[in-house]
Amino acid sequence: MKILLSCLPRPWIVDEKKDDGYTALHLAALNNHVEVAELLVNQGHANLDIQNVNQQTALHLAVERQHTQIVRLMVRAGAKLDIPDKDGDTPLHEALRHHTLSQLRQLQDMQDVGKLLMGLGNQSGDKKSSASIACFLAANGADLNAKNKKGQSPMDLCPDPNLCRVLAKCHSDSNCQENTNLRIISCMEQEPLEECMVCSDMKRDTLFGPCGHIATCSLCSPRVKKCLICKEQVQSRTKIEECVVCSDKKASVLFQPCSHMCACDGCASLMKKCVQCRGQIDKMIPFIVCCGGKAPPVASNNSTAPTKPQKMNNANSELHKLEQQLQDIKEQTICPVCLDRIKNMIFLCGHGTCQLCGDRMSECPICRKSVEKRILLY
Repeated sequence: MKILLSCLPRPWIVDEKKDDGYTALHLAALNNHVEVAELLVNQGHANLDIQNVNQQTALHLAVERQHTQIVRLMVRAGAKLDIPDKDGDTPLHEALRHHTLSQLRQLQDMQDVGKLLMGLGNQSGDKKSSASIACFLAANGADLNAKNKKGQSPMDLCPDPNLCRVLAKCHSDSNCQENTNLRIISCMEQEPLEECMVCSDMKRDTLFGPCGHIATCSLCSPRVKKCLICKEQVQSRTKIEECVVCSDKKASVLFQPCSHMCACDGCASLMKKCVQCRGQIDKMIPFIVCCGGKAPPVASNNSTAPTKPQKMNNANSELHKLEQQLQDIKEQTICPVCLDRIKNMIFLCGHGTCQLCGDRMSECPICRKSVEKRILLY
């Protein structure tokens, strides 16, 4: 599998569906092939949320079969936890539908719940427990109030009050942890990334070229020979001025490939070309990323339409996929002998050629069986 994925000429084949809508990841999750699933997710970059004809994702199947390692892999890889199937059931519905009383007793010990919050115990734990999977999903943010087509929420399928309390606790702890993490990240990362890495007194305001990093203030930048972030030789130093469009805010978006930073966040989102060099913008890099940080998460109320460069990249990838599919169709319909004309004659063995080549054939060029009859296609 590793060799196949490394040599795959068409990456999108990883997500190709069978007639029943199952992808390779569906089958790996269904049959508990953990190593195959890890390769498909990590190396093949398989789509985690593709649904089969029953609108089930791979996570639905892993939860239904109680394959805990697959569930842990899918959740930590970012699979959506609240996708409904054809009956409106989410993976959490499926988990609570398959628990047993013996599994419920295991959850009465709060120490076990703590292990669940760390991720379904350890790697070697292969004990099947739908109740444990349910707690793990709740701890990772699964919706406890999502209703299926019968109007049932996961809590309605939970027969034990103790388990209901454990699920609610796991869910509330996950929300508290998420809010705490956001506050910690905003406090720890924002200020240090704005300080000059040399003097720590002034704010960073100098863009290094050609790497595009911002590491120092304008006073310290002449002393820096190599970028303090990527260690690449500094060939140019450009002080970051105010936005050339609105003149109200400081420029904070780096345009690629021209490497100019001349607009603020609000103005840059409206641009298709750099206002400084009039070059086409292929990519926009936020100020925080240029300083060595991570891009801030996009709020849900702002995630409307993708930017123009994103649309161009999506269109190019779709066009490339269509071109490859068209080439595959041509290879299937072209004569395998002359590689020029379309197949319009088949033999009894099922293989075919064009009429001009087929009339001269005494053996099939594919399977080498004797040609007993020739059938023209119209």
